[in-house]
Amino acid sequence: MLNINLGQAPAKPIKTISGLYLGKAVRRYTKRRRAQDAAGWIRGEVAIVTPTIKLAAAVFGVSAPVVRAQLDRCAKHHANGNSGDSYPISDDALDRLVTAIGADRVLAAIDRATQPQLPLAAAE
Repeated sequence: MLNINLGQAPAKPIKTISGLYLGKAVRRYTKRRRAQDAAGWIRGEVAIVTPTIKLAAAVFGVSAPVVRAQLDRCAKHHANGNSGDSYPISDDALDRLVTAIGADRVLAAIDRATQPQLPLAAAE
């Protein structure tokens, strides 16, 4: 992404805090500093990276086990090559679909989906 600065002061760097740090740092992380970071988070000056399940559950108002179950569900879908809430289609249903559409159209669609994006960069 190109960021052009037209005579404006450079943007203040965003402070990053890990979710693990938020969960563990209680002595060195005073209440006042936590309040400052919370306000900075709202203003977009602080970013929480790799949030814990407990933090995500608290922010979104759900229980930690529900978040864990959703993470496990997403991991299973991605491991199977599926994404989102899609479910795998059976071979029988796929055969009926190909028969109804026609094998030539299905193969043409596969060719379009797998062709390289042009222009190709030349190897040096």
